[in-house]
Amino acid sequence: MMITTFRLLAGMLPVGLLAGCSLLTPQPAWKMAVAGDGPGELHRINVTDLVVANLPKSRYGNPVSYTVFGQEYTVLDSADDFKQWGTASWYGKKFHGRPTSSGEPYDMHELTAAHKNLPLPTYVRVTRVDNGESVVVKVNDRGPFVGDRIIDLSYAAAARLDMLEAGKADVFIEALSSHEPVVAASGEAVETAVADSAPVAVADAAVSDRQFLQVGAYSEELNAKAMQVSLREFLDAPTQISLDDDTQLFRVRIGPLQDPEKMRLAQESLALAGINSYLVTD
Repeated sequence: MMITTFRLLAGMLPVGLLAGCSLLTPQPAWKMAVAGDGPGELHRINVTDLVVANLPKSRYGNPVSYTVFGQEYTVLDSADDFKQWGTASWYGKKFHGRPTSSGEPYDMHELTAAHKNLPLPTYVRVTRVDNGESVVVKVNDRGPFVGDRIIDLSYAAAARLDMLEAGKADVFIEALSSHEPVVAASGEAVETAVADSAPVAVADAAVSDRQFLQVGAYSEELNAKAMQVSLREFLDAPTQISLDDDTQLFRVRIGPLQDPEKMRLAQESLALAGINSYLVTD
């Protein structure tokens, strides 16, 4: 069953705004949904730049179309050559820890974003028009459902663009990843990754000299444990959580995986569960 989580629908209540003597003027639904949102903690922001990868589409969050607040939106089949100008906003602690539309827990201290139409996940570069500052984010959520806004940045991404106080900024966004596999000379489909557009090879199931699959790095241990619990529901392999001293992030890893077959089975299990973003590490 397709499950799509729209964070803007969470916590909606039929409240009104008192105006004049005793007249009630209903607030827009989107304004009620974001009421009470706020910032995170600057010292917990993940300062590591993202590695951009061509990933399969997530199991959740990619219907052909969906409706929010009475308006229908269409999900693009591909992010190839996608570019867009408009206004960016940001969302924070009210949604922290809640599932995103792709199923991943929202961590406001990570470099992520929400978009109404891009396939999930898609990596995009967001550039402020007024000062040229940019940040690469992973789009794994849906929104913002407000007319003049084209992308909702995480608290961390908004901090990188210095737009926390203003709340929004005019931006240009361009997709950096696709969901189409790259075909090698042998004719076999392989997965590639780029860091700020510089090509970097990504290991596949044939790799035998690396022993772990890192499926997440979280600023909060609670989110790391939630991911570990999810993995244990379908994965026939050991999992572990370790704190990285340099980044102060809790890394969730599968392993050790001692041979290529175990590596292949683990990767297949992740793909079937809709978890398509991971790193092969020692």
